[in-house]
Amino acid sequence: MNSALQGKVGLVTGAGSGIGRACALAMARAGAKVVVSDVAPAGGEETVALIEGLGGEAVFTRCDVSKAADVDA
Repeated sequence: MNSALQGKVGLVTGAGSGIGRACALAMARAGAKVVVSDVAPAGGEETVALIEGLGGEAVFTRCDVSKAADVDA
């Protein structure tokens, strides 16, 4: 991992699969700690595991960004 984002925290919505997962992994490879957010807990937790497997740090939070209450939480 390089350190372009060392000391930074990235939040990626839709990170349970596809482009969101790719973005979360790229941020982790660049040194960021990543908050993985998705409506699907299984996919989000899988992304966290992938990041941790790279030696990075990540946490999952379930969020549906189309719902204001979820975003506020």
